[in-house]
Amino acid sequence: MGKKDKDDARDEHEKLKDEIIIDKVNEIFRSQPENYSVALEELGFEYHEEDDDEEMEERKAKPKNRNKRKLVAYFEGEEDASEMIFATYLAERYAKRPNLPLIRKYFKKANRKLKALLIYGLDHYPGRIDLLSDLTYFHEFENILTILITYYTRAYVNQTNLETFTELTQDFYYATNPDDYEAYYALRELFEPHTEKRKIIDFLISEKEGGELLINQKDGFKKRINN
Repeated sequence: MGKKDKDDARDEHEKLKDEIIIDKVNEIFRSQPENYSVALEELGFEYHEEDDDEEMEERKAKPKNRNKRKLVAYFEGEEDASEMIFATYLAERYAKRPNLPLIRKYFKKANRKLKALLIYGLDHYPGRIDLLSDLTYFHEFENILTILITYYTRAYVNQTNLETFTELTQDFYYATNPDDYEAYYALRELFEPHTEKRKIIDFLISEKEGGELLINQKDGFKKRINN
């Protein structure tokens, strides 16, 4: 085996290990929501409580310019989502110094106007990865699995860049895995066999199943040792 082959094999091994760890972490958050910090430490992570610091930042955050005041007025008022509000949201999102605590607290509150704005953006600009990412973050604070499935699925069907398609597929899997949603298998049904998109999904499924097999083998080995 040449050096390149060894490097490729090592990279694939490290990638598989990372995916196994991610699956374990997702399982911890799903099955032990009240005791996840202890379980994460048992897995080898050092857990640091950041909520207090974030909450303090969010309480202190004030809208200090016109765009921020406009967004806060929208989040806390009755104005409908519009192109102007959406453009303001994007301007703040991509500002050189965005007021992250100010916006973040509306995600954590599962603010209905923020959700409406994200949906407005995805309805008018289907498949935007930044908006899908924001919708996934919102899902952490309110279960919007059906909405997430709808907009990710639309993005897959319309996406022509295969590299972006692969990233979207993996993002969707990790976003919905804690909900026990089988994203890979659901997406697999959308594409005919032997198409490029179907091949990508089949490959990701084989990697996932290989990782699960390795986890089961390790768990079985542990049981034999403990017994």
